[in-house]
Amino acid sequence: MVKNFDAFSNAQREAILERDNFQCVFCGLGKREGLALQVVQVIPKDLGGRAEISNGQTLCAQHNFKKKNYKQTETGKKMFIRLYELAKEKGDKETQEFCAQILEVFEKNNVNGHIVWKK
Repeated sequence: MVKNFDAFSNAQREAILERDNFQCVFCGLGKREGLALQVVQVIPKDLGGRAEISNGQTLCAQHNFKKKNYKQTETGKKMFIRLYELAKEKGDKETQEFCAQILEVFEKNNVNGHIVWKK
């Protein structure tokens, strides 16, 4: 059986790409680096998502694959852990604190507790 997906129109796709600066919202890579970008729903149709600009996001193929194979919050938490570690290495206290605040919300609400963040 073929699923009937609620797809973005070409105008919606272009608006989402422009809003996201033609970059993957997870890694920041995109058109400048020659990557193919995909416009996908944040909340999939199967979970009640609609083809609306506010429910769209730009992802590179790698992060779209991860989003499909992990729950999006897992990918997001991993992204903030990676950014936290990078900021720590570079001595960027402001970004490190920003990521720590977000990661503390994950922990406070027991979201993806199986993904360990080491302060």
